Amino acid sequence: MEKRWYYILAIGFSYIVAIFGGAFASGREIMQFFGQFGSPGFWGIILALVLFAYFAVVSLITACNWKTFDYKSYVTRLYREFMPEKVATRVYWAFEISYLFLCILILGIITAALAQMFVSEIGISYGLAITIVAGIILLVVTFGADIILAFNFTITWLLLLAMVIVLAIVFRPIAGQSWSVITSSVGPGGGGWAVSSVLYVSYNLMGVVMITSLAEPIKDRFSASTAGLVGGIGIGLLILFEFLVCMAFYPQITKEALPLWFVSSKTGSSLVRFAYDFILTGAILTTGIGVTYPPVKRFMPLLLRKFGTQRRRTIRFLLTLIMILIGLGLSTFGLIPLVAKGFTTMGWVFTVVFLIPLAIFASKVAWTEKIQQYK
Repeated sequence: MEKRWYYILAIGFSYIVAIFGGAFASGREIMQFFGQFGSPGFWGIILALVLFAYFAVVSLITACNWKTFDYKSYVTRLYREFMPEKVATRVYWAFEISYLFLCILILGIITAALAQMFVSEIGISYGLAITIVAGIILLVVTFGADIILAFNFTITWLLLLAMVIVLAIVFRPIAGQSWSVITSSVGPGGGGWAVSSVLYVSYNLMGVVMITSLAEPIKDRFSASTAGLVGGIGIGLLILFEFLVCMAFYPQITKEALPLWFVSSKTGSSLVRFAYDFILTGAILTTGIGVTYPPVKRFMPLLLRKFGTQRRRTIRFLLTLIMILIGLGLSTFGLIPLVAKGFTTMGWVFTVVFLIPLAIFASKVAWTEKIQQYK
């Protein structure tokens, strides 16, 4: 029984960690997809919470029934279950190309975010700041999975705990102001907040890719559903907390490249500023490593067959360097336009290639077919 709950919580927390990243920790995502709408953004967050939880539950149930515990086999099965094989293959390649582009886009966005913070806090040049960030990511990924696991294990849970504590400290003196602003603020009219919420969920469903790869220990439907609910509700509450903190400074905060850094600066506490600098740095580095390694690992076998296994580290270095250079090219566009245009575009793409198939095809399996005991 204890082990069962360990897996439930571990998978649920992993879902939170997958979505909690550099752009989220900067506050830029939340202001772009929710804060810009003023008070209706609150309902967008509630919608996102429901969608995150629902798709986590559905994906875990179907992954366990299909026995597909890596993203390629899961997505391929998702498509081939309901499409002709040739169509499914083409759609899968659209998914993989989109996934690769999203990884590079995220790399560019988080590099710009951390470089901006280094410029503001330390006073170094933007070019030097980017070189430092890229160098750390390059070094860790080059040395492979063992170093990555050690790096992430050391820092991830500390980051989440620190984030909650910092948000609580910042929110306490501005709670009344935040509620007042939320209840009185009105952003763009119409139902844009709902569309924005769906787009935010769509590209962040890469978290589903992570938890389906971890789902093998799940042995029953209750465990799959509970793990999905824990993760979905957890990330939704974290988003809501960040939204409440930022909204005390609406509407001027919508123009800030690093909204949470701006808020922490307003406290006047050097300790809070230092703690948040640590959070943003750690979140960006773990995200950068996390989005760089899977594509590198994906393409390494092709090059190893051609150049030999003795050049494994050199090949990993070069593939990582290529991704970083492309990401650096994207980072020159700036954090705000990259999040606004880049993530919005990828949100539409992943709505078509992933969210809709999950909503229709995976839901049909999860709720209409007889579920056998997982083994």
